Amino acid sequence: MVRAVRLSFLAALGFGVIFLNLVRMQILQSDHYSSLSEKNRIRVIYLEGPRGKILDRKGRALADNRLSFNCSASLQEARRNIYKSCGVLRQILGESPGVLERRFLEKKKPGVFNAVLLAEDISLEKATAVEERLDALPGIMIETKPQRVYPLKEAGAHALGFIGPLTPEEVERLESYDYRRADWIGREGVEAVYESYLRGRSGGLQIEVDNRGRFVKLMGVKEPREGKDVQLCLDGALQTYVQNLLQGQKGAVLVMDLSDGGLLAMNSSPAFDPNLFASSRGRKDVGRFLHDRDSPMINRGIRGQYPPGSIFKVVTALAALEHRKLTSDTAFECDGSKVIGGNRFHCWKAEGHGAQRMTEGFAHSCNVYFYAVGLTAGIDAVTAQAAEFGFSKITGVDAPGEKPGFVPTREWKKLTRGQAWYDGETANIAIGQGSLQVTPIQALVMVSAIATKGELLKPHVIDKIEGISVAERHTKHVIALPRHWRSLQEGLDAVINSESGTGKLARVPGLHIAGKTGTAQSGQEKTHAWFVGFAPFEQPKIAMVVFLEQGGRGGVSAATMAAAIFQWLKEASYL
Repeated sequence: MVRAVRLSFLAALGFGVIFLNLVRMQILQSDHYSSLSEKNRIRVIYLEGPRGKILDRKGRALADNRLSFNCSASLQEARRNIYKSCGVLRQILGESPGVLERRFLEKKKPGVFNAVLLAEDISLEKATAVEERLDALPGIMIETKPQRVYPLKEAGAHALGFIGPLTPEEVERLESYDYRRADWIGREGVEAVYESYLRGRSGGLQIEVDNRGRFVKLMGVKEPREGKDVQLCLDGALQTYVQNLLQGQKGAVLVMDLSDGGLLAMNSSPAFDPNLFASSRGRKDVGRFLHDRDSPMINRGIRGQYPPGSIFKVVTALAALEHRKLTSDTAFECDGSKVIGGNRFHCWKAEGHGAQRMTEGFAHSCNVYFYAVGLTAGIDAVTAQAAEFGFSKITGVDAPGEKPGFVPTREWKKLTRGQAWYDGETANIAIGQGSLQVTPIQALVMVSAIATKGELLKPHVIDKIEGISVAERHTKHVIALPRHWRSLQEGLDAVINSESGTGKLARVPGLHIAGKTGTAQSGQEKTHAWFVGFAPFEQPKIAMVVFLEQGGRGGVSAATMAAAIFQWLKEASYL
């Protein structure tokens, strides 16, 4: 009897608890559970807005988008049946056992489109096969996404840059600019500089689903917006041609249109494939670029800082001319060396060049001649002239990470080392050695100023945005007498076209080229090789710099490569 009473009491107590819970859920907290039910019923699927295209000067795509298919899983709907679903998907997608399950379970937070990415960029056939089985795969979905592609691969890498996922810090900083956790952003090159124009704006679908997560009806649509197309001054065909020339070498090539400062080519080597950075799957393989001792991620054209060697002799010469220390007819004797401050400084030609005036000094790249010119001008005049050409300052090119180089001065040495300046240091600077550091793009601006008799063009890669021209011709002027510009031009003409000129390997039949070769100490066994030049001589249209890191003699390797590029430009009707 007592036992029966106890059982009745426990049963009544249980029903009471159930009743009170029903009252709490259906009456006291009805709004809360109604809200949860509504959230479970409504799903938002994000639609990513495609990035704008990057086009070359002729409208050819340098960066484009293609449609890719991703297989994803909703955390909530898929969790209950994930092992069974992954068993089915594994057969369709060809994944190894456990891989899909591990991707799902390792994801703590929602990823792209508030879902866990199980398989990225699958084929249309596989996507269709998954779609046909969705009734048996609760919470599994096929999503479409624009996939960034770079047709030029390594040839466009440094100029164009690449895209990458946002970091946690960037998510927090850019949230107010309508970026989401799952968005990707431009990294390096044009992708980074013109991110605000190129990025697309995401849209989405608001859909109703049943208790198994299956689509019931569409409730709302926000159309995604495509980014703006950006057109560059670059010639895609030239980019590819130059990159092939640079294959296997470290260095940089820059080609400028002298009408406005637009860059026709911006190449650096070694390079990397930006396509690998454009997807989560590909980014697993980019470590080899990031840790490569040859630094393929560095744009040597704007970030590499090197001693300029003999290409700097034009600065030394103009400094002496402008400060009235000599004329172009002033001769100095070269017997193979010169004693300066008790030390002997050698010419590259051991037996010497004999008596040299400015034109011969340039043509033969005579070190002894330019030691004398530099000492005659004085270090203060030389460094002031270097500043006039823009050395030790960035050019302002629309590419990220440009370095300023370095021009040592008398004041710098006094402040940093507490030492006086010596004539031997002046001699080294006069021929582009010592502590002097320049970037290839600074060298390009320098030779463009010689070609245009003083116009210091600001280089740029941008031309148009959405078909509207945004490029402007920005120039400063290096002030010098016309006869002094003529002396420099005649010297650079002799470098290429005289019988004993150091740059005669840069000749192209039917094209009048002027330029200067340079060979600079690198601290290694092989020297750096330089060539700067312009064409045609009478009415310059194109300026160029070729720099080969540890490339040997500038009059051989760099000049030969310059000739090939000038020939291409001639055949392509740029010259």
